[in-house]
Amino acid sequence: MKTYRPRNRVASRVHRVDLRQQSRWSLALIMLMGLATLSVLATTKTLSAQHTSGFHLYSSR
Repeated sequence: MKTYRPRNRVASRVHRVDLRQQSRWSLALIMLMGLATLSVLATTKTLSAQHTSGFHLYSSR
């Protein structure tokens, strides 16, 4: 039983590091999604500025 307790403590430490790493990955993913959104908005704005005459993104129903 004495060898089991240190393993349990090490496992809990590894779990804490895993939670920190997971939060870092989540933050990185959120930042990437925001960057992708800004990129799409900038591209759409650029395209609509270039084609102001007859260019429509949405159908006019």
